[in-house]
Amino acid sequence: MGAIKAIIIISGFTQKMHQHTGSRRLWREMRVADDLHANKDVVIELKEWDTDWDYYSKYLNSLNPSEVLICAYSWGGGHGMPQLAKRLKAPVTCVLCDPVYRSKTILGRWAAFCDWKINVPKNVSVVKHFIQKAKWWQLDGDLLKGGKSLCEPTVLDYTHTEMDDSREYHEAALTVARTFLQK
Repeated sequence: MGAIKAIIIISGFTQKMHQHTGSRRLWREMRVADDLHANKDVVIELKEWDTDWDYYSKYLNSLNPSEVLICAYSWGGGHGMPQLAKRLKAPVTCVLCDPVYRSKTILGRWAAFCDWKINVPKNVSVVKHFIQKAKWWQLDGDLLKGGKSLCEPTVLDYTHTEMDDSREYHEAALTVARTFLQK
């Protein structure tokens, strides 16, 4: 048995695993792609943005993955990804889709509508980062800071709620996943 690799798709705010969302469609695309799913040493999972990351990271670390790929949307990118990645022992590669900063405080949740920078853990390399820009009262993606390495964001012409279903995000995630598994 070779080294295990994990691909985790993290959905956005209000998205549940039973709903037909862009995040779930991406997970399904990865599960049915022969060149991804045929590899018996890969775990491909869909998680909600507010998963118990402490508990889940213990499970993931117990698999002793050599690397982890996280594809995340909205609060999945601005909250879920940093919370999971900082708990993982393996290096993390990310494809982020319109990640949105999430304050730890209830009063600070209004910050999602401001341009805040998301703190990326030191073990993370962001290889694709998609955002869209909206009017000040509408939700749009945030920039990143920190991390092992960060790419420049690509601006797409979608609304925030359309971003996780965008062709560009899905194609980038599948391309990165294929490269990730060939390493």
